[in-house]
Amino acid sequence: MKITIVGAGSSYTPEIVEGLLDARCFEPLRVCLYDLPEGMERTNIICALAQRMASRAGAQAEFQVTDVLEQALSGTDFVVSQFRVGLLQARIHDEKMPLALGLLGQETTGAGGFCKAMRTIPASLALAHAMEEHCPDAWLINFTNPSGIVTEAIQRYSNIHCVGLCNVPYNMHVDAAKVLGVDVSRVRLQMTGLNHLSFVTEIWLDGRPVLQSMIDKGVFTHQLVKNIPKVEGVDALIRTLRVVPSPYLQYFYFEDEMLQREQKDAADDTGTRGEQIFKTQEELFSLYRDPALNEKPKALEKRGGAYYSTVAAILIRALSGYGEIEMPVCCRNQGAIPELDRDAVVEVNALINRQGIQPLVAGPLPAGVRGLVESVKAYESLTVEASVHHSRRLAIQALLNHPLIHGYRNAVEIVDDLMRTFPQYIGELK
Repeated sequence: MKITIVGAGSSYTPEIVEGLLDARCFEPLRVCLYDLPEGMERTNIICALAQRMASRAGAQAEFQVTDVLEQALSGTDFVVSQFRVGLLQARIHDEKMPLALGLLGQETTGAGGFCKAMRTIPASLALAHAMEEHCPDAWLINFTNPSGIVTEAIQRYSNIHCVGLCNVPYNMHVDAAKVLGVDVSRVRLQMTGLNHLSFVTEIWLDGRPVLQSMIDKGVFTHQLVKNIPKVEGVDALIRTLRVVPSPYLQYFYFEDEMLQREQKDAADDTGTRGEQIFKTQEELFSLYRDPALNEKPKALEKRGGAYYSTVAAILIRALSGYGEIEMPVCCRNQGAIPELDRDAVVEVNALINRQGIQPLVAGPLPAGVRGLVESVKAYESLTVEASVHHSRRLAIQALLNHPLIHGYRNAVEIVDDLMRTFPQYIGELK
């Protein structure tokens, strides 16, 4: 099997490598590490670490590095996409620019998520079209954020096999098992919604529904995702909604508290999340360079992204024919959520096997979250159209549908700042 990692110079890559090596069923395994020429130094460092990790694991795996996309894609079975257009400097801008408007600055939602999507969609479609030419039967496993929007662009405007993947649903699955004090294999979760805007609508223990009793007992008390601090009041929110929101929903339900925290961090030595990661990344690569290091360092946990390797390996195994699984992924709706367009990309449970991905019926959205999901989905789909058609008007329309933008003037300022700052990535908006 050949697996190509696009954006392999990312400090996340050892996480993916670990999952592929642990799976063992992929052997003999070829992993192609692809990045742009400016990312080659870091990609070579990661390649050397990956080879040491394979040797330590006794795995039949070889790694190669290239900055030639045709070479990376030729003969590949799976492409794992995890790149960042504009690198961390662009992320830091995405976080600080909204703060100047009194808005949340976050990588995947709100103004920051919009800017990242507009930079990323053209590059993602270019990758998809290259796959159509060089590996038309391969699967694209899209980790690149904002995963739901990027996956929708690829699903609508290319012919390749593509699925969006996120570690948050699996984190919530593991969290539920820990709360219940049982092995994760005994627990099943039903997820519905959008990427970073999803909800657990049921939890089964040994086939018995237990979510409502868990909510009544107030068991959802600790921070789930390391890079999103838990806000006081989430427990009461869960009791009100009677579903469990993804940690990213705190940006919507506790906007003032999250904004105040971001403003404080940006003003003091803590810095925005992007600035924090910039420091962490330098620390990680100093570790990766150590010829004695032959495993994923614990320090990588500081970046968040726990279980990325797990979900990637589980998904690739199933698509390769090693049994059928059920897991939440970003895929075409196909009626799973009846309120949303059939071709829209949603994050729901799906059956996954060698034949592909079949979303399971999630049913109508809970009344308490329906309006939020519908408005954000409108924003996501309009963002795709704005990028593909290079339309400033559609870009502003997209932001007007987003609950965290708060009005026309903010929408215009965000779009115009994007056009001024990143024309090389988004093209000309007319």
